[in-house]
Amino acid sequence: MPSLEEPALHEGSTVLVTGANGFLGSHIADQFLHYGFKVRGTVRDVNKNVWLADIFREKYGEGRFELWEIPDMAAQGFLDEAVKGVSAVTHTASIMSLDHDPNKVIPGAIAFGLNALKAIYAEPSVKRFETWNEDAVQKAWADPPYTPERSHAVYSASKTLTEQAIWKYHKQHFNERPELLLVLPNMTLGKSLDPVKQAYPSTAGMVALLYRGEVVEYHRIVPRQYFVDVQDVGRLHVAAAVLDKVRGQRIFGFAARYSWDSVLGILRKLEPAKVFVENFSGGEDPNEIEPRHKAEQLLRDLGRPGWTSLEESVWNMVEGFLFSRSLHDITASCIITLVDAVLRNSVPHKLIPIRIHVWFSHLTL
Repeated sequence: MPSLEEPALHEGSTVLVTGANGFLGSHIADQFLHYGFKVRGTVRDVNKNVWLADIFREKYGEGRFELWEIPDMAAQGFLDEAVKGVSAVTHTASIMSLDHDPNKVIPGAIAFGLNALKAIYAEPSVKRFETWNEDAVQKAWADPPYTPERSHAVYSASKTLTEQAIWKYHKQHFNERPELLLVLPNMTLGKSLDPVKQAYPSTAGMVALLYRGEVVEYHRIVPRQYFVDVQDVGRLHVAAAVLDKVRGQRIFGFAARYSWDSVLGILRKLEPAKVFVENFSGGEDPNEIEPRHKAEQLLRDLGRPGWTSLEESVWNMVEGFLFSRSLHDITASCIITLVDAVLRNSVPHKLIPIRIHVWFSHLTL
């Protein structure tokens, strides 16, 4: 476990992670455990998520991770009991609706975020509260008709407006603690914590679809933007909670520009004999996001070399595809191609030792 200089939270402190079974939440919990903290993770149904506790018990030992059931995350006071005794809260659970009518999404999302914040402010043990956001308000509230292509804008706007409401509440109650920080991850890709039981939820599934040769409408309506690896998002949440120098900030999880075409290029490099869909997404985001460099420094403060590259993130995902056998077109030629890639050193160097083991352990020629 890496050691942290002058942490704001002591090693062994308990961190509450809401939505701990989700793509983001599970990796955030994993990184807190990795850095020596205990985690209480909320889920809607404990029985359906025993797999998560099993993974963390095997990886970190007994008594480090606790599942906490909250069946109705929209209920008033839904965090009142779960928050007791914890030192920091990472709130990742959210309304994930892709409804294209902003009136059905945004008010509920704001109320959901504020309900969580009020419960956290009422608990004396909490020193830091973090939440996450995504970077479309004008498009969402434009005049009807509310057509399906506006669903992404509505979802993003719900995050932005919830953030604004949270900051407003925080400023009104600034002297009542705790410290407030927000992590803003852009398009999040990367491996699943459990490729079989968790599969590839959320944005991770978009790469799985491309690997299967499928392009869906959501691929086309997502605007040009940056990407970030899900493990780096987890690490940024650790930095937000633990590093004493990080106070009242918005932390930008923007690793690098990407496009679906660049993802396809990596997949073609992995399997040159496989026929993938033609490029369709065009160029990359032309904007420079300066605060992302500060976020990268936080990763270095945690002992990391910097951002995880798009290539490494996609390779990690493909490893999971192969492990779970969730894609049925894997053949002997695929294995030959993968091994050849290793021998030609076209796989990121630090990934080589595990990948040959995985490919030969879980695939039958």
